[in-house]
Amino acid sequence: MTFKPLQVFSLIFLLLIEFQVNAQIIRGKVINSKTKEPLQFTNVFINNTTIGSTTNEKGEFLIRSDLPATLELVASFVGFRTSTQKLETRGKSLIEANFELEPLENVLTEVETRSKRDKKWERHLERFKRVFLAVPDDPIFKEMEIQNPWVLDFELIKAKRSPNYIHATADQPLIVENKALGFEIEYYLQDYRFYKGKSLYYGLAYFKEINSKDSLIQKSKDDLKESSYLGSSRHFFRSLLVRKVEDEGFIIYKKNPHFFNELRTNVLQEELGKSVDFVSQDSIRRIPLRNGTIRVILPGDFEIHYQKKSWRNEYYSDYYHPVSWITAPKGYFDVDRNGIVIDPTEVELSGYMGRQRLGRFLPYDFKPAENFESNLAEVDSVESELARFNNLREKPWITTNKSYYYPGEPVWFHAKMLYHNTLMQDSLSRVLYMEVLNPSYEIVQRETYYINEGAVSGGFVLSDTLKPDDYFIRSYTNWMRNFPDRDMTMLPLPILEKDQMPVYQGLVEQEFFDDLSILKEQSIQQDSGKQFVEIKLNFLDQTDEFAEANLSISVTDPSLVAMLKERKTLEQGLEWLDDRTKSDFVQLEQYPIEFGITIQGRFERTKKRFPYINPITIVQGDLEDYGIVKTDSTGYFRATGLNFTDSTTISLAAMDEKNRPYGAIELIENTIPPFKGSSPKYQYEKVKFPAQTIRFDQSGTYIELEEFVKEDDKFQRLEDLNYGYGEPDRKVTPEDLENWSGQPLWTVIGMKFGNGKLGNSNYGLNVGEPLLIIDGQRYFYLPDENAELVVNRYLTSEVESISVYTTNTHVFGLAGFAGVIMFNTKKGSRFDNQSENQFDSTGFQQFRVKGFSNNLDFNQLVNQASGNQKRPTVYWNSDAKTDKGEFTFRFLPAEGVREYDLLIEGMTDQGYPFTKLFRIDLNEKRD
Repeated sequence: MTFKPLQVFSLIFLLLIEFQVNAQIIRGKVINSKTKEPLQFTNVFINNTTIGSTTNEKGEFLIRSDLPATLELVASFVGFRTSTQKLETRGKSLIEANFELEPLENVLTEVETRSKRDKKWERHLERFKRVFLAVPDDPIFKEMEIQNPWVLDFELIKAKRSPNYIHATADQPLIVENKALGFEIEYYLQDYRFYKGKSLYYGLAYFKEINSKDSLIQKSKDDLKESSYLGSSRHFFRSLLVRKVEDEGFIIYKKNPHFFNELRTNVLQEELGKSVDFVSQDSIRRIPLRNGTIRVILPGDFEIHYQKKSWRNEYYSDYYHPVSWITAPKGYFDVDRNGIVIDPTEVELSGYMGRQRLGRFLPYDFKPAENFESNLAEVDSVESELARFNNLREKPWITTNKSYYYPGEPVWFHAKMLYHNTLMQDSLSRVLYMEVLNPSYEIVQRETYYINEGAVSGGFVLSDTLKPDDYFIRSYTNWMRNFPDRDMTMLPLPILEKDQMPVYQGLVEQEFFDDLSILKEQSIQQDSGKQFVEIKLNFLDQTDEFAEANLSISVTDPSLVAMLKERKTLEQGLEWLDDRTKSDFVQLEQYPIEFGITIQGRFERTKKRFPYINPITIVQGDLEDYGIVKTDSTGYFRATGLNFTDSTTISLAAMDEKNRPYGAIELIENTIPPFKGSSPKYQYEKVKFPAQTIRFDQSGTYIELEEFVKEDDKFQRLEDLNYGYGEPDRKVTPEDLENWSGQPLWTVIGMKFGNGKLGNSNYGLNVGEPLLIIDGQRYFYLPDENAELVVNRYLTSEVESISVYTTNTHVFGLAGFAGVIMFNTKKGSRFDNQSENQFDSTGFQQFRVKGFSNNLDFNQLVNQASGNQKRPTVYWNSDAKTDKGEFTFRFLPAEGVREYDLLIEGMTDQGYPFTKLFRIDLNEKRD
């Protein structure tokens, strides 16, 4: 069909008439509230849009557009207080709105405001940018600029009935350029508050589009706008209104309030149907309101997945798409037809949607393209694979009690594991290696430690035969060997002659810029006829509120221990988190994650009739632990998760269906990475001292002073202490069991063990059934038995309590690799296996295997003779934790010593690292 020219003209004419009919008009006048004179050049605009106008010489303005049902109209003029009006436009073609602006008094000039720029102000500004413009890891952050930051003023507000906070004000609109999306934004800051690592801000925004003459640059800006829209809260709410949630790529889950296990895994497939349940879009009520908006009823906590955009792993280890969380404190919120929330305080966003700051904010009149395909959403995730790789990186940060040592001295240390993604902590290494290397890069000492909750605290004794020289510590995990060598931690370890000391240098002071204040109080306390020095540390954040912190504390005698200024700080160590590197994922399996002591070996088929893939039975000692692994087709096998110290006997055999051993097994020694690069060294001068004036740290079995508390004897049953296995991840109490009276026990436990893995990666490890401990005794499965069958022999009425271990299972060794179920019956043990389960090693090959290093704790002397003697380190605590921002400890000073160095290092709960050196002067006069 073809149109005649007249018909085409008529069609265009009709469309123009329809546009004019649909367009609405806002008109009005702006005057000075005191003089009643018109204000020319006043900006009048609809908040958060590109829609606006300026007044003429009569103070009049006119705005013509297709208006939302409800809007906020803003009038702003320099030197006057900004004014707003909320308008409803539904069913109206003409809306009248007049403003009377109030003059501001005592407006600071630009020069006066600039004079406030100091380091403290700059620190506040940098924090403001991270909160206001974009999160620092968003590529748009570098494309954002506040062109007039000097209009900002910051002050500390000390509230009486609420937490203190940093408040920001601006007497002029902030001019923000967004080069990535092509906007210039006038932002009228109404409120900004920062407290306890949290922040909120509110303001009025007027967008002006900046188009590029270069078509390719303009297309990039347009694509970024579309990409910013995809997966946003606005996109989701609009999809919800038009019932196209799944078509648009969203999946809705709701947190299960009846899920009694508060400890969630980071495996999505494990959580579906447990901690989160699928929600259909049709089950969410939407109520149209008279003003044209829509009320969404959303009670509870919701988790939103967006599948049409790749995104780095920030929460789940098996899901690489944006994940967001939405909560409506009132149980509902109102949105307009474009998915824009009318009152932002009615919705709390976190996760991916919570990342969006001004840099990703689109004006309300932005119209998303209907045909914008998901492949263009990759603008946001160009580095998706790189992020996935870096999320798996880990690195130990080592703190020692001092910076140099003598032969035969103990080295006390704290190793804090740093993670590029802290959510991956539970899935990464449990074994840390620490090696002492000499200047020829030869390993002279090697220790192995278990990583517990992301840290290791311990110590080791240097050999007294070491020749004094510049040694160094190398620390790493097996998994780290897949990554660049620079991820390995290197720490100088000077070992001196016993008549030498370095010249005291002190430390380079870390500047806190009021982000953190650390206050020290000291006093002398009398106890049992002895004088103790008591130290109280208080931590305050930038708002003068208490800050919780984890820290290590070292108190040393400065006449015996010199501080070296090149000693690295934790703040410097955290710079590693900014290091991003590339690697080949195929190679990651070369050095697998270790979850405990690891053994690997090869099975040899001594007869051709033997199968290629064989089950290898592994027994530790006299059945302290056991497990079964399967070889690959080459005969290779590997098992990790064993837990023992010193060394033990490991028995290995391939067993047939009649439990007869066959074939031969050879253990493969775990390799040690060669050293590459140059060794780290401190620069220092040495001076000689008479041998009788130098003292050395000693190791021994002493009682820790502050742990020595005289109490009445109290009897505790072993079952009350979980038989010494520590706190479980889940615990079902007698009260809980009463709710399921008469039910088989497995239904209460509600666990689906059987897939043989809980995030661990033992190659071929057969760990399909959890370890069962009944009345304190380990249950040994019979052939064809499984956990469900055994547990269901018991009813809830027969059991006192249930403990379930899913992550904290290292104390159970290899047998607990698939989790542990422990319960106590009311009648006590149903069986006695004290003598039946002694291991018969006939036919097994036996090997001596080295386990974890013995832990060397720091203990103080408590007897009079040792207490008064001079010693280099008088106090060491590698795992101190504040309570309401305070930590108090005490130590016994040596006779005649009046000064000590107090070195603390750690991190606050807001992620702020600190290193600080105090001098304890016992000659100071106290009020």
